[in-house]
Amino acid sequence: MPAEPARTTDVAALALDYGDRLIVGTARDLHRAVSARFFRATRVVGGRVPESLNDAVVTSVYGAISGTLRVSSGSVRALAARGVGRPIESSRRGRLVVAAVNGLIGDELRTLGDPQAITMAARVDGEDVPTTSWQLGEAFPGATSHPVIFVHGLCENDESWSNGAKAHGTTYPERVAAETDGTPVLIRYNTGLHISENGQHLDTLIQQVVENWPVAVTRITLVGYSMGGLVARAATNHATAAGQTWQHLVRDVVCLGTPHTGANLEKAAHLGSRLLTFWPESAPFSKILEHRSAGIVDLRHGYITRDEWEGQDLTGQWGLDRIAAAPLPHAEYHFVAATLGASQGHPLSSVLGDLLVHFSSATGVGRAGPVVDGARFEYLASAHHFALLHHPQVGDWLVGWLNARTRSPKALPAPRRA
Repeated sequence: MPAEPARTTDVAALALDYGDRLIVGTARDLHRAVSARFFRATRVVGGRVPESLNDAVVTSVYGAISGTLRVSSGSVRALAARGVGRPIESSRRGRLVVAAVNGLIGDELRTLGDPQAITMAARVDGEDVPTTSWQLGEAFPGATSHPVIFVHGLCENDESWSNGAKAHGTTYPERVAAETDGTPVLIRYNTGLHISENGQHLDTLIQQVVENWPVAVTRITLVGYSMGGLVARAATNHATAAGQTWQHLVRDVVCLGTPHTGANLEKAAHLGSRLLTFWPESAPFSKILEHRSAGIVDLRHGYITRDEWEGQDLTGQWGLDRIAAAPLPHAEYHFVAATLGASQGHPLSSVLGDLLVHFSSATGVGRAGPVVDGARFEYLASAHHFALLHHPQVGDWLVGWLNARTRSPKALPAPRRA
Protein backbone atom coordinates (compact mmCIF):
# COMPACT_ATOMS: atom_id res chain seq x y z
CA MET A 1 0.00 0.00 0.00
CA PRO A 2 1.37 3.46 -0.86
CA ALA A 3 2.06 5.77 2.04
CA GLU A 4 -0.52 8.40 2.87
CA PRO A 5 0.46 11.77 1.39
CA ALA A 6 1.45 14.65 3.62
CA ARG A 7 -1.41 17.12 3.97
CA THR A 8 -1.74 20.77 4.84
CA THR A 9 -2.93 19.63 8.27
CA ASP A 10 0.39 17.81 8.77
CA VAL A 11 2.21 21.05 8.00
CA ALA A 12 0.01 22.96 10.44
CA ALA A 13 0.62 20.39 13.18
CA LEU A 14 4.37 20.58 12.63
CA ALA A 15 4.25 24.39 12.82
CA LEU A 16 2.38 24.17 16.15
CA ASP A 17 4.95 21.69 17.51
CA TYR A 18 7.87 23.94 16.62
CA GLY A 19 6.03 27.03 17.79
CA ASP A 20 5.89 25.36 21.19
CA ARG A 21 9.46 24.09 21.21
CA LEU A 22 11.30 27.02 19.69
CA ILE A 23 9.21 30.19 20.01
CA VAL A 24 7.44 29.60 23.31
CA GLY A 25 10.42 27.77 24.77
CA THR A 26 12.84 30.53 23.75
CA ALA A 27 10.56 33.26 25.12
CA ARG A 28 10.18 31.39 28.42
CA ASP A 29 13.93 30.84 28.84
CA LEU A 30 14.67 34.46 27.92
CA HIS A 31 12.08 35.71 30.41
CA ARG A 32 13.63 33.59 33.16
CA ALA A 33 17.17 34.75 32.35
CA VAL A 34 16.19 38.44 32.41
CA SER A 35 14.15 37.97 35.58
CA ALA A 36 17.03 36.19 37.31
CA ARG A 37 19.38 39.09 36.60
CA PHE A 38 16.78 41.65 37.76
CA PHE A 39 15.85 39.87 40.99
CA ARG A 40 19.48 39.19 41.81
CA ALA A 41 19.84 42.94 42.41
CA THR A 42 16.65 43.17 44.55
CA ARG A 43 17.15 40.20 46.85
CA VAL A 44 18.76 42.38 49.53
CA VAL A 45 15.60 44.45 49.82
CA GLY A 46 12.74 42.12 48.99
CA GLY A 47 14.27 38.70 49.60
CA ARG A 48 13.25 35.80 47.38
CA VAL A 49 9.47 36.20 47.69
CA PRO A 50 9.01 38.47 44.62
CA GLU A 51 11.27 36.21 42.59
CA SER A 52 9.32 33.10 43.62
CA LEU A 53 6.03 34.76 42.70
CA ASN A 54 7.42 35.79 39.33
CA ASP A 55 8.69 32.27 38.63
CA ALA A 56 5.27 30.84 39.49
CA VAL A 57 3.53 33.25 37.12
CA VAL A 58 6.05 32.57 34.34
CA THR A 59 5.64 28.81 34.73
CA SER A 60 1.85 29.10 34.74
CA VAL A 61 1.53 31.44 31.75
CA TYR A 62 4.05 29.75 29.49
CA GLY A 63 2.82 26.33 30.58
CA ALA A 64 -0.71 27.26 29.54
CA ILE A 65 0.45 28.52 26.15
CA SER A 66 2.56 25.43 25.59
CA GLY A 67 -0.29 23.13 26.62
CA THR A 68 -2.67 24.86 24.23
CA LEU A 69 -0.25 24.45 21.35
CA ARG A 70 0.30 20.78 22.13
CA VAL A 71 -3.42 20.05 22.32
CA SER A 72 -3.98 21.95 19.09
CA SER A 73 -1.18 20.04 17.39
CA GLY A 74 -2.63 16.70 18.48
CA SER A 75 -6.07 17.68 17.23
CA VAL A 76 -4.76 18.79 13.86
CA ARG A 77 -2.75 15.59 13.46
CA ALA A 78 -5.90 13.59 14.19
CA LEU A 79 -7.62 15.47 11.36
CA ALA A 80 -4.68 14.67 9.06
CA ALA A 81 -4.95 10.97 9.95
CA ARG A 82 -8.60 11.07 8.83
CA GLY A 83 -7.64 12.53 5.47
CA VAL A 84 -8.66 16.09 6.25
CA GLY A 85 -6.60 18.70 4.38
CA ARG A 86 -5.33 19.04 0.85
CA PRO A 87 -2.20 17.00 -0.09
CA ILE A 88 0.62 19.50 0.37
CA GLU A 89 2.50 18.24 -2.70
CA SER A 90 -0.42 18.81 -5.05
CA SER A 91 1.01 22.25 -5.90
CA ARG A 92 4.46 23.47 -6.86
CA ARG A 93 4.52 25.88 -3.92
CA GLY A 94 3.58 23.10 -1.53
CA ARG A 95 6.40 20.92 -2.84
CA LEU A 96 8.85 23.77 -2.31
CA VAL A 97 7.62 24.14 1.29
CA VAL A 98 8.15 20.43 1.91
CA ALA A 99 11.65 20.64 0.43
CA ALA A 100 12.55 23.59 2.65
CA VAL A 101 11.23 21.89 5.78
CA ASN A 102 13.22 18.74 4.96
CA GLY A 103 16.38 20.79 4.61
CA LEU A 104 15.89 22.35 8.04
CA ILE A 105 14.69 19.33 10.05
CA GLY A 106 14.55 16.43 7.60
CA ASP A 107 16.55 14.08 9.82
CA GLU A 108 14.02 14.55 12.63
CA LEU A 109 11.07 14.14 10.25
CA ARG A 110 12.50 10.82 9.11
CA THR A 111 13.03 9.65 12.70
CA LEU A 112 9.45 10.57 13.66
CA GLY A 113 8.01 8.91 10.59
CA ASP A 114 6.41 12.19 9.52
CA PRO A 115 4.72 11.91 6.09
CA GLN A 116 6.53 15.10 5.05
CA ALA A 117 9.90 13.30 5.14
CA ILE A 118 11.17 12.96 1.57
CA THR A 119 12.44 9.65 0.23
CA MET A 120 15.05 9.91 -2.53
CA ALA A 121 13.64 9.25 -5.97
CA ALA A 122 13.93 10.14 -9.63
CA ARG A 123 11.25 12.67 -10.58
CA VAL A 124 9.23 13.62 -13.64
CA ASP A 125 6.66 16.43 -13.57
CA GLY A 126 6.72 16.65 -9.78
CA GLU A 127 6.08 12.92 -9.26
CA ASP A 128 8.30 10.08 -8.02
CA VAL A 129 9.29 7.53 -10.67
CA PRO A 130 9.81 3.99 -9.32
CA THR A 131 12.98 2.43 -10.73
CA THR A 132 11.34 -0.56 -12.40
CA SER A 133 11.88 -1.31 -16.08
CA TRP A 134 8.29 -0.59 -17.08
CA GLN A 135 7.92 2.67 -15.15
CA LEU A 136 11.30 4.03 -16.23
CA GLY A 137 10.36 3.22 -19.81
CA GLU A 138 7.06 5.08 -19.42
CA ALA A 139 8.69 8.09 -17.75
CA PHE A 140 11.60 8.32 -20.22
CA PRO A 141 10.20 7.21 -23.60
CA GLY A 142 13.08 8.74 -25.56
CA ALA A 143 15.82 7.57 -23.24
CA THR A 144 19.37 7.48 -24.59
CA SER A 145 22.31 5.47 -23.32
CA HIS A 146 23.61 8.52 -21.44
CA PRO A 147 21.66 9.46 -18.27
CA VAL A 148 22.61 12.88 -16.92
CA ILE A 149 21.81 12.86 -13.19
CA PHE A 150 20.87 16.26 -11.70
CA VAL A 151 21.18 16.56 -7.90
CA HIS A 152 19.80 19.73 -6.28
CA GLY A 153 21.00 21.64 -3.22
CA LEU A 154 19.89 22.26 0.37
CA CYS A 155 16.18 22.98 0.96
CA GLU A 156 15.49 22.52 -2.75
CA ASN A 157 13.90 19.91 -4.97
CA ASP A 158 13.92 18.67 -8.55
CA GLU A 159 11.90 21.69 -9.68
CA SER A 160 14.52 24.12 -8.41
CA TRP A 161 16.44 23.70 -11.68
CA SER A 162 13.66 25.62 -13.43
CA ASN A 163 13.63 28.54 -10.98
CA GLY A 164 14.34 31.70 -12.93
CA ALA A 165 14.09 29.90 -16.26
CA LYS A 166 11.65 32.48 -17.65
CA ALA A 167 14.22 35.23 -17.19
CA HIS A 168 17.23 33.20 -18.34
CA GLY A 169 15.88 31.03 -21.16
CA THR A 170 15.86 27.24 -21.09
CA THR A 171 16.91 25.15 -18.10
CA TYR A 172 20.02 22.98 -17.90
CA PRO A 173 17.97 19.75 -18.21
CA GLU A 174 16.17 21.16 -21.26
CA ARG A 175 19.46 22.10 -22.90
CA VAL A 176 20.97 18.69 -22.16
CA ALA A 177 17.98 16.99 -23.78
CA ALA A 178 18.01 19.29 -26.83
CA GLU A 179 21.73 19.83 -27.45
CA THR A 180 23.53 16.66 -26.28
CA ASP A 181 23.12 12.90 -26.43
CA GLY A 182 22.14 12.88 -22.74
CA THR A 183 18.80 12.17 -21.07
CA PRO A 184 18.27 14.37 -17.98
CA VAL A 185 17.22 12.52 -14.82
CA LEU A 186 16.20 14.82 -11.95
CA ILE A 187 16.62 13.54 -8.39
CA ARG A 188 14.80 14.69 -5.24
CA TYR A 189 16.09 13.84 -1.77
CA ASN A 190 15.82 14.74 1.91
CA THR A 191 18.55 17.37 2.29
CA GLY A 192 18.29 17.25 6.09
CA LEU A 193 19.98 13.86 6.25
CA HIS A 194 23.73 13.43 6.47
CA ILE A 195 25.42 13.95 3.11
CA SER A 196 27.10 10.56 3.44
CA GLU A 197 23.70 8.89 3.93
CA ASN A 198 22.25 10.65 0.90
CA GLY A 199 25.31 9.53 -1.02
CA GLN A 200 24.53 5.94 -0.07
CA HIS A 201 20.90 6.39 -1.19
CA LEU A 202 22.03 7.92 -4.49
CA ASP A 203 24.44 5.04 -5.05
CA THR A 204 21.55 2.57 -4.66
CA LEU A 205 19.21 4.63 -6.82
CA ILE A 206 21.65 5.03 -9.72
CA GLN A 207 22.48 1.32 -9.64
CA GLN A 208 18.74 0.56 -9.96
CA VAL A 209 18.36 3.10 -12.77
CA VAL A 210 21.27 1.58 -14.69
CA GLU A 211 19.94 -1.95 -14.26
CA ASN A 212 16.41 -1.04 -15.42
CA TRP A 213 17.07 1.81 -17.88
CA PRO A 214 15.14 1.42 -21.17
CA VAL A 215 18.40 1.03 -23.13
CA ALA A 216 21.87 -0.15 -22.14
CA VAL A 217 23.73 2.61 -20.31
CA THR A 218 27.16 3.42 -21.74
CA ARG A 219 27.87 6.72 -20.00
CA ILE A 220 26.77 8.66 -16.92
CA THR A 221 27.17 12.33 -16.05
CA LEU A 222 26.59 13.70 -12.55
CA VAL A 223 25.57 17.34 -12.12
CA GLY A 224 25.31 18.61 -8.55
CA TYR A 225 24.39 22.09 -7.37
CA SER A 226 25.73 23.24 -3.97
CA MET A 227 25.09 20.36 -1.51
CA GLY A 228 24.19 18.21 -4.51
CA GLY A 229 27.81 18.19 -5.64
CA LEU A 230 28.85 16.73 -2.29
CA VAL A 231 26.09 14.12 -2.49
CA ALA A 232 27.26 13.14 -5.97
CA ARG A 233 30.85 12.75 -4.75
CA ALA A 234 29.61 10.82 -1.70
CA ALA A 235 27.69 8.47 -4.01
CA THR A 236 30.72 7.64 -6.17
CA ASN A 237 32.83 7.19 -3.05
CA HIS A 238 30.29 4.81 -1.51
CA ALA A 239 29.83 2.91 -4.78
CA THR A 240 33.58 2.35 -5.06
CA ALA A 241 33.84 1.14 -1.47
CA ALA A 242 30.82 -1.15 -1.91
CA GLY A 243 32.13 -2.68 -5.13
CA GLN A 244 29.36 -1.33 -7.35
CA THR A 245 29.76 -1.05 -11.11
CA TRP A 246 27.84 2.03 -12.27
CA GLN A 247 30.59 4.45 -11.20
CA HIS A 248 32.83 3.03 -13.94
CA LEU A 249 30.42 4.57 -16.47
CA VAL A 250 30.80 8.09 -15.06
CA ARG A 251 32.68 10.34 -17.45
CA ASP A 252 31.95 13.80 -16.00
CA VAL A 253 31.19 15.12 -12.52
CA VAL A 254 29.99 18.72 -12.56
CA CYS A 255 29.78 20.65 -9.27
CA LEU A 256 28.12 24.08 -9.27
CA GLY A 257 28.90 26.26 -6.26
CA THR A 258 29.65 23.19 -4.15
CA PRO A 259 31.28 23.85 -0.73
CA HIS A 260 33.95 21.15 -1.05
CA THR A 261 35.86 22.47 1.96
CA GLY A 262 32.88 23.94 3.82
CA ALA A 263 30.28 26.69 3.62
CA ASN A 264 30.92 30.06 5.25
CA LEU A 265 27.29 30.54 6.29
CA GLU A 266 27.17 27.29 8.25
CA LYS A 267 30.52 28.08 9.88
CA ALA A 268 29.16 31.48 10.91
CA ALA A 269 25.98 29.90 12.31
CA HIS A 270 28.06 27.42 14.30
CA LEU A 271 30.31 30.15 15.68
CA GLY A 272 27.31 32.36 16.45
CA SER A 273 25.53 29.61 18.37
CA ARG A 274 28.63 29.04 20.52
CA LEU A 275 29.08 32.74 21.23
CA LEU A 276 25.45 33.12 22.28
CA THR A 277 25.92 30.54 25.06
CA PHE A 278 28.27 32.88 26.96
CA TRP A 279 25.42 35.10 28.24
CA PRO A 280 22.29 33.79 30.00
CA GLU A 281 20.07 36.24 28.14
CA SER A 282 21.31 35.13 24.71
CA ALA A 283 21.62 31.41 25.44
CA PRO A 284 17.96 30.70 24.49
CA PHE A 285 18.63 31.99 20.96
CA SER A 286 21.59 29.63 20.73
CA LYS A 287 19.17 26.72 20.97
CA ILE A 288 17.40 27.96 17.83
CA LEU A 289 20.67 28.08 15.89
CA GLU A 290 21.67 24.67 17.21
CA HIS A 291 18.43 23.16 15.94
CA ARG A 292 19.88 22.48 12.50
CA SER A 293 19.62 19.29 10.51
CA ALA A 294 22.52 16.88 10.06
CA GLY A 295 22.74 17.88 6.42
CA ILE A 296 23.29 21.53 7.29
CA VAL A 297 25.93 20.66 9.88
CA ASP A 298 27.81 18.56 7.30
CA LEU A 299 28.12 21.66 5.13
CA ARG A 300 30.38 23.24 7.75
CA HIS A 301 33.33 21.24 6.45
CA GLY A 302 31.91 19.53 3.36
CA TYR A 303 31.94 16.05 4.90
CA ILE A 304 30.99 13.29 2.43
CA THR A 305 31.91 10.15 4.39
CA ARG A 306 30.38 8.73 7.54
CA ASP A 307 33.77 8.35 9.26
CA GLU A 308 34.26 12.13 9.18
CA TRP A 309 31.34 12.82 11.54
CA GLU A 310 30.35 9.58 13.30
CA GLY A 311 31.55 9.58 16.91
CA GLN A 312 33.33 12.91 16.43
CA ASP A 313 33.02 16.11 18.46
CA LEU A 314 32.20 18.42 15.57
CA THR A 315 32.01 21.47 17.85
CA GLY A 316 35.78 21.42 18.22
CA GLN A 317 36.79 20.64 14.64
CA TRP A 318 37.42 22.98 11.77
CA GLY A 319 37.78 20.53 8.90
CA LEU A 320 41.53 19.98 9.09
CA ASP A 321 41.18 16.24 9.69
CA ARG A 322 39.18 15.44 6.58
CA ILE A 323 39.30 11.94 5.16
CA ALA A 324 40.42 11.92 1.54
CA ALA A 325 37.90 10.54 -0.97
CA ALA A 326 39.60 9.29 -4.10
CA PRO A 327 38.14 10.72 -7.33
CA LEU A 328 37.11 8.44 -10.17
CA PRO A 329 40.22 8.01 -12.36
CA HIS A 330 38.25 7.83 -15.61
CA ALA A 331 36.05 10.90 -14.96
CA GLU A 332 36.68 14.59 -15.48
CA TYR A 333 35.70 16.90 -12.62
CA HIS A 334 34.38 20.37 -13.41
CA PHE A 335 34.02 22.81 -10.50
CA VAL A 336 32.11 26.04 -11.16
CA ALA A 337 32.38 28.95 -8.72
CA ALA A 338 30.74 32.36 -8.64
CA THR A 339 32.00 35.60 -7.14
CA LEU A 340 30.06 38.68 -6.14
CA GLY A 341 32.95 40.84 -7.33
CA ALA A 342 33.91 41.49 -10.92
CA SER A 343 37.12 39.45 -10.55
CA GLN A 344 38.70 36.85 -8.29
CA GLY A 345 40.81 39.54 -6.63
CA HIS A 346 37.91 41.88 -5.88
CA PRO A 347 37.39 42.49 -2.10
CA LEU A 348 33.84 41.10 -2.29
CA SER A 349 35.12 37.96 -3.97
CA SER A 350 37.91 37.46 -1.44
CA VAL A 351 35.65 37.87 1.59
CA LEU A 352 32.21 36.64 0.55
CA GLY A 353 32.77 34.50 -2.54
CA ASP A 354 29.29 33.95 -4.01
CA LEU A 355 27.70 35.03 -0.68
CA LEU A 356 27.23 31.46 0.62
CA VAL A 357 30.34 29.60 -0.56
CA HIS A 358 33.88 30.96 -0.69
CA PHE A 359 35.72 30.81 -4.01
CA SER A 360 38.43 28.49 -2.67
CA SER A 361 35.80 26.06 -1.34
CA ALA A 362 33.83 26.01 -4.60
CA THR A 363 37.01 25.28 -6.56
CA GLY A 364 37.99 22.56 -4.10
CA VAL A 365 41.19 24.11 -2.82
CA GLY A 366 41.62 23.91 0.95
CA ARG A 367 44.47 24.18 3.42
CA ALA A 368 45.42 20.57 2.78
CA GLY A 369 45.50 21.07 -1.00
CA PRO A 370 42.99 20.40 -3.78
CA VAL A 371 40.07 18.09 -3.05
CA VAL A 372 40.40 16.55 -6.51
CA ASP A 373 43.75 16.68 -8.29
CA GLY A 374 43.40 17.80 -11.86
CA ALA A 375 39.87 19.15 -11.49
CA ARG A 376 38.99 21.86 -13.97
CA PHE A 377 37.24 24.95 -12.74
CA GLU A 378 35.37 27.90 -14.21
CA TYR A 379 33.91 30.89 -12.49
CA LEU A 380 31.20 33.48 -12.99
CA ALA A 381 32.06 37.06 -12.12
CA SER A 382 29.48 39.40 -10.59
CA ALA A 383 27.14 36.51 -9.78
CA HIS A 384 25.67 35.11 -6.57
CA HIS A 385 25.25 31.52 -5.42
CA PHE A 386 21.71 31.02 -6.74
CA ALA A 387 22.62 32.30 -10.21
CA LEU A 388 24.49 29.02 -10.72
CA LEU A 389 21.14 27.21 -10.96
CA HIS A 390 20.15 28.73 -14.28
CA HIS A 391 22.92 30.86 -15.76
CA PRO A 392 23.23 30.77 -19.60
CA GLN A 393 27.04 30.66 -19.40
CA VAL A 394 26.94 27.63 -17.14
CA GLY A 395 24.52 26.01 -19.57
CA ASP A 396 27.00 26.62 -22.39
CA TRP A 397 29.82 25.08 -20.36
CA LEU A 398 27.72 22.06 -19.45
CA VAL A 399 26.68 21.37 -23.03
CA GLY A 400 30.27 21.84 -24.20
CA TRP A 401 31.66 19.40 -21.61
CA LEU A 402 29.11 16.73 -22.46
CA ASN A 403 29.61 17.06 -26.21
CA ALA A 404 33.40 17.03 -25.88
CA ARG A 405 33.36 13.49 -24.44
CA THR A 406 30.97 11.57 -26.67
CA ARG A 407 33.11 8.51 -27.10
CA SER A 408 31.87 5.26 -25.60
CA PRO A 409 33.67 3.79 -22.58
CA LYS A 410 35.26 1.11 -24.83
CA ALA A 411 36.96 3.82 -26.87
CA LEU A 412 38.36 5.61 -23.85
CA PRO A 413 42.08 5.16 -23.24
CA ALA A 414 43.14 3.08 -20.28
CA PRO A 415 44.03 5.13 -17.20
CA ARG A 416 47.72 5.83 -16.84
CA ARG A 417 49.52 4.10 -14.01
CA ALA A 418 51.26 6.22 -11.42
